Amino acid sequence: MKIVSCYLEHSEIEPLVKAGADELYTSAAGLPSFTQACLRGRGGLPAAFRIIHSFGKKALVALNSMYVLKDAAGMRALADTVFRLEDEGADAFIVSNPSLLSLLASGRRKLRAELHLSSVQPCFNSAALRFFLRFGIKRLILPSQLAPLEAGEILRLCRREGLDTEIFDYRFFGCVYVNGRCNLHTGIYHTFRGKTREGGLCRCGAGTALPVKLFDINPLRAGEAPAVAGRVARRMGCGGAPRLYNAASFYDFYRLGVGWLKYGVRLDPPAVKARKVRELRRMADLAENLTAEFGAAAGREEFIRRMTAWKGE
Repeated sequence: MKIVSCYLEHSEIEPLVKAGADELYTSAAGLPSFTQACLRGRGGLPAAFRIIHSFGKKALVALNSMYVLKDAAGMRALADTVFRLEDEGADAFIVSNPSLLSLLASGRRKLRAELHLSSVQPCFNSAALRFFLRFGIKRLILPSQLAPLEAGEILRLCRREGLDTEIFDYRFFGCVYVNGRCNLHTGIYHTFRGKTREGGLCRCGAGTALPVKLFDINPLRAGEAPAVAGRVARRMGCGGAPRLYNAASFYDFYRLGVGWLKYGVRLDPPAVKARKVRELRRMADLAENLTAEFGAAAGREEFIRRMTAWKGE
């Protein structure tokens, strides 16, 4: 299993590579990215590409906003920017918007760089994947809400079509609700008593009480609202975003053949990024070594036991 890591500074690239990252991704100002956390410093993306390639690694660019609010001329200009970034050294683009995917797949110039389907465009089943295959995607980034058992058919289709697959690490990614359909991040549904970090993943007032608003509720079911609001508040607010992934699900994804493991909290400090990537590398190696030593069933049990007791480096 290989590691893909985010970065925001040119100076982060070498430590992340040394920590075990095989690919590195970021975004830049002016590009339609899911988060506004973009590459900083002089030289921009071309300089980052050169540094990444000097280590023999691949450079990815996130263009993964679901909402690309441009007219036809604006979309063509965006496609031109993508091709310019390819010429400057981008190896792959992480995309979620179908219009942009279609434009890149059917434009006057063939894109040589890979297209990766972002988890922000949640692809939950093989029928949805077949739709996106028409755009020539080369990797599916699985949505964090999809359990291994549920992902079985979609992963089989990926193998038949020769697609790479990728998951987020269950310990270090922020919010299990992150995808283009999530409405829990908008103010009409909740208010914060605590301030979340600017530009970071929504952690729904982590560590604070979260009052959930009742919006456009069916009057005939108003009596159910307090209990529902309580469940949502507990699920969203208990010290951080809830995790659907755990050690067992990670091991199951590993055994199902998922090839890439992503660390994606862009606003973590540089030292924290490097430490977390090292832990991802150790965890993936642990799963491989235990499987080789004990076999799949006993290896899974031992992996869960060790990860449950693991307190990090």
